[in-house]
Amino acid sequence: MKAMTLRLDETVYERLRTLAYVEDRAMTDVIREAISEYIQRKASHDEFRASLQRVLQENAQLIAQLAKH
Repeated sequence: MKAMTLRLDETVYERLRTLAYVEDRAMTDVIREAISEYIQRKASHDEFRASLQRVLQENAQLIAQLAKH
């Protein structure tokens, strides 16, 4: 598992802390769940999928060019 630093303004922090307290969960668990839901929601959008496909194709071309040298 990777660690990262997350900066939140006070209002968002207090809302998160309250939510975690009410649900008797760790704040990190609530954050992980929110991020997972966000990624799933984004991944289902056609615009995101098109952008992802474009990036994958660009990277494949770059890798192929590097392999020639």
